[in-house]
Amino acid sequence: MFCQAFLFSKFKRLAEDLFLQLEEHVFMERVEEIFGVNNTHPSRIINFDQTSVLLQNTYGKTLSPIGVKQVHVIQPPGEKERFTVGLAVTGDGQKFPAAIVFKGGVKTGQLSANILGKLKIPDNVRVFSTRTAWWNSRIDHEWIKQSFEEDTQNTLYLIRDHFAAHLKFESRELLESRNVDQVFIPRGMTGTYQPLDVGINAPFKANLKRAYHEWRKERAELTGKGYLRKPSRQDFIDFVSQAWADVNPETIENAFVGAQILPEPTYMIANEQTSVENDEAPLEFSFSSIEENSGDEVAEDSSLEYSFSTDY
Repeated sequence: MFCQAFLFSKFKRLAEDLFLQLEEHVFMERVEEIFGVNNTHPSRIINFDQTSVLLQNTYGKTLSPIGVKQVHVIQPPGEKERFTVGLAVTGDGQKFPAAIVFKGGVKTGQLSANILGKLKIPDNVRVFSTRTAWWNSRIDHEWIKQSFEEDTQNTLYLIRDHFAAHLKFESRELLESRNVDQVFIPRGMTGTYQPLDVGINAPFKANLKRAYHEWRKERAELTGKGYLRKPSRQDFIDFVSQAWADVNPETIENAFVGAQILPEPTYMIANEQTSVENDEAPLEFSFSSIEENSGDEVAEDSSLEYSFSTDY
């Protein structure tokens, strides 16, 4: 009996490994077809991903021995707040507006018109809200509507992972109607084949931390309970806007190369190809904004923990 169970387990693992290898092979063949065979311009190859940012207020003071290189800040009790940031880029270094998902009202899941009216939202940011601040299927559907024109003539290729919201029929149907072909990265291999994971998320997060730390240096005032004052939603919108603006096109292009989606950056391709056919012209985007609730969730990023205020 033990021998049968062992053999079955081994066979199952072998079958899973073979399936993953096949999935990876199919993905790489698809990438080769898109760029190598179809000669698709890098502006029409898009990568999207979302990440969760944890939010927690800190105590006003922390006791620590003099001279230590690191001071561990003790967090007060209570559930951590969060928001989600969705990022999308093209193979030639263009950036879609960063999509921020805040936690909305308990009943509607949306930020009130009064709060939204007070927010100053930069052109490179879009603001959404849900009950949980997760990226969900409704927001995914709305993001697609805002990001891709209805009359797109040339096929676009959207490279994404197997996150639940990306697999919804509504999203896939809407993408097809707008001539966007969704290409899924093999499960468990986003660290290898997703440009955002390979070389964009890290500098973006570093920029986000820097923006927060610069803000904190200028604001040491405490609340009545002795906590440091929290940044508002407006502050976090500004943090994300600045962090996203500081990610340069070369970083994005190199990430596509590092993820094996493109053979080389577009500035090198341009040196080899003096002209590009009209049907391969760089894509121009248009955007706008809104959302809903679902059971979908994104993975927490424990490396990004900040204080947060709901004062708009």
